[in-house]
Amino acid sequence: MTTPSKSTGQPTSDGPLFEAQQSVAVRQKGIGFVPVALVGAVVAVGLWGAWVTKEVLQGSGMPPIAKVQLQSMVGEYVQAQARSTTPPDQVTAETKAFMTEIQNNLVARGKRGQIVLVAEAVVSDNIPDITSELRKEVFAKVKMPQPAQLGQNDVMGAMRQAMAQPGGPGAVANGTAN
Repeated sequence: MTTPSKSTGQPTSDGPLFEAQQSVAVRQKGIGFVPVALVGAVVAVGLWGAWVTKEVLQGSGMPPIAKVQLQSMVGEYVQAQARSTTPPDQVTAETKAFMTEIQNNLVARGKRGQIVLVAEAVVSDNIPDITSELRKEVFAKVKMPQPAQLGQNDVMGAMRQAMAQPGGPGAVANGTAN
């Protein structure tokens, strides 16, 4: 602290020991707004970065790009319809419902940000296949046609019965012919 000298009126210093106390008193007045704001901003950016990293790494469980074996899935359904005893007009309506449900499922996946490729057009093995997942979701809403019960009145039933009889055409193939 500087005080005026009594004899000369000139300011005099208390010496180096007391100057250190004065600088401590100046520092204790308070921390400025800028350092507090900077620390707060750094903490906020760090927390936001951690959240973004967690979201990116964790993801939604849905791969961003996937493939589906659409040809095999549709083929399976068409074969099941062909083996059923469903009337033709009902087959048309059921097949249309099946194809609509596939379309709706793929559109919903697209809206969630997933790109779905047809497996036959994919060259890489690195793309996850979602065919079984799509199959479960579609057949949960659209019933898979059940095969017709084969009886003795139809051709397949007659052929099976003939093959099963002893001495019939199946016996020659099994080595039990007379």
